[in-house]
Amino acid sequence: MVIVTNNWRLWALGLVSSLVIFLIVFFAVIKPAENTANNALKQGLQQTQQAIKQSKKAFAGNSAAQKTLSNAQKLTACVAAAGTDPSKLTACQSKFGH
Repeated sequence: MVIVTNNWRLWALGLVSSLVIFLIVFFAVIKPAENTANNALKQGLQQTQQAIKQSKKAFAGNSAAQKTLSNAQKLTACVAAAGTDPSKLTACQSKFGH
């Protein structure tokens, strides 16, 4: 609903109420969801790095496996550094992915 008025008080009240609603939605819905996603991403990257380290120990004598694991470790480091930037993630995938 749109109300057109020349009364500055109604205009200011509408602006303030819109801002309050936005802030409530932002801090109650958007921010927690963003934090949850970031934490899940960090945990996933940590688990990937641990799995790569364990695999390197298990395949210590196999040079082909070591090369693949090294490439996976570089990809993981690149993704961790890229964060949520899609262009950087695409660059990581094209550089270290298959």
